[in-house]
Amino acid sequence: MWWFKQSLPNRIFICIILGVVLGMVFGPKVEAIKPVGDIFVRLVSMMVILLVTPALISGMGVMQDPKKIGRVGIKIVVLFVLTTIVAGVFAIFLGNVFKPGSGIEMAPPEGYVYNKPTQTMKDLLMNIVPKNPVEAFAKGDLLSILFIVLFFGIALASLGEKGATMQKFFAEWTDVSMKMLQAIMELAPYAAGALIAFSVGVHGPRILGPLGKFVGLVWLGELLIIIEYVLMLLANGVSPGKFVRHIMEPAMVSFTTCSSMATLASNVKCTKRMGVPDAIATFGITLGNVINMDGTALYQVLAVLFVSQIYGVSLPLSSQIMAVVLATVVTISLVGVPGAGTASLGLILLSLGLPVEGVGLVLAVDRLCDMPRTMLNCIGDSMCTIIAAKSEGELDPESPILMGSKS
Repeated sequence: MWWFKQSLPNRIFICIILGVVLGMVFGPKVEAIKPVGDIFVRLVSMMVILLVTPALISGMGVMQDPKKIGRVGIKIVVLFVLTTIVAGVFAIFLGNVFKPGSGIEMAPPEGYVYNKPTQTMKDLLMNIVPKNPVEAFAKGDLLSILFIVLFFGIALASLGEKGATMQKFFAEWTDVSMKMLQAIMELAPYAAGALIAFSVGVHGPRILGPLGKFVGLVWLGELLIIIEYVLMLLANGVSPGKFVRHIMEPAMVSFTTCSSMATLASNVKCTKRMGVPDAIATFGITLGNVINMDGTALYQVLAVLFVSQIYGVSLPLSSQIMAVVLATVVTISLVGVPGAGTASLGLILLSLGLPVEGVGLVLAVDRLCDMPRTMLNCIGDSMCTIIAAKSEGELDPESPILMGSKS
């Protein structure tokens, strides 16, 4: 059938257009199809713990590699984390200055009440460590759950071969959860159409204005990250122009496919061609596909601010900072998995006390935001690997991307 031969993003786009038309034609009556979107959101919420828990634990296995690679491997990890945090800070700046969700206040879901955090940062840090891990999972205390999962994953990784059986269990659990999520994502086109139809039908076409502003800010934020990359390259004696020429192929593939995994081999090849040794290039790019997500972190923090503003929730700075921390942590192991960004965004919204229904709004424009953020993830993998290798004297002195080189 023609419909199912279309890619998932194309089907989502078609349903969004149809949803806008339905909303404009039928107005508030279109609320009758809203349950389609609500069911999708509930399914995504259901998958949060089922996917994030095993994926984080199995993903920690790659943290054994820095010991084998040495100091350069540790520097690569540090650069990945720092650039992701900076991306989140950019998002806080843009979200508070330009306020993409302001100007139209949607009614929150029935029964929803936002409880403004009253904890101090000290209390928050203390409460991350649970007294009873079972209770933390039962109550859905997501910060505590993240602490447990990361602690467990690092301990499991340190066992090496002794933990192979359990490592395999969590890896296979992750595979099963991914299969479930992939099945759920088949509902995404209809959910996106139903939710945008409801939004346009109830609030009018003016809802498209904030969504367009949100997309524009995501692209502006990605531009700021590019400027950051240029400054980092210059500070390390690397020519940004020469770097761009060499990284163009995997960057364009990631932009069009919205998949970092699709460019893994190509990115490793390009990074080696720029003078990085084989082992370091393979380690850095592979690990980057797992934990380096500057573009995704910026998108998710901006999405949190957008959802809070559109529902009229004043999110304190402490919660915004926590959004950066969560965006840096919860997306580990989820790159390249269709719909995983949606699931991890749902986790962040839940942990900050915001309506997870906000995922439905962002889903309508997800494809437009996915292209630049995936490209930035791909470029960042190579850039951090090159800078770390150069700082340790591992970059070929004849590298074609160095300032003053003839290439």
